[in-house]
Amino acid sequence: MAVESNRSTAAAPSDRVLLAASGSAAEGAFRQVMQRHSGVVYAVAYRQVGSVADAEELVQDAFVLLWTKRARLRFVGESALPWLLVAVKHLAANRRRAMQRRGRHETGNDALAVAAAPPDPAFDDFVARAFDRLDPLDALIARLCLVEDLSYAEAARRAGLTEAAVRNRLSRTRGRLRRELADGRGAR
Repeated sequence: MAVESNRSTAAAPSDRVLLAASGSAAEGAFRQVMQRHSGVVYAVAYRQVGSVADAEELVQDAFVLLWTKRARLRFVGESALPWLLVAVKHLAANRRRAMQRRGRHETGNDALAVAAAPPDPAFDDFVARAFDRLDPLDALIARLCLVEDLSYAEAARRAGLTEAAVRNRLSRTRGRLRRELADGRGAR
């Protein structure tokens, strides 16, 4: 029995061949790649996020990425599995970072989350003055990322900067705003 399954596996086309299929054969070929690797990709995703629903979503996202990038992939050997595992790990890391940002914002641990929903008009005016004292570019980035909740990439596109520049400027701006808001709350 094991000899027969080895023969059928040896005769099966590689992921490289399957992902190169075009036209009406592309969908069936891609389905084979999914069936071949979805179990391992799911296991890695689940270890990364610890939730069945999130792991399933990550697997789906990884395969969607594979489908959209299939023509430009650089294979190591004949398997897409190494690429899929790296993709799902990156997707999981992105999801964890987004959840951490939302968690800080929703729980109120971040002073800027408090500033986003001011308790009274005087505090609202205080926050507006704190933003006004910022460099105009820093104020724009803070509004895009902290008030409008845009991603770093989208804020970078709108501000005409690199994503790294947005991250650096926002980190410094958050620190400055935290200090000013903490000092202002203590003085009230």
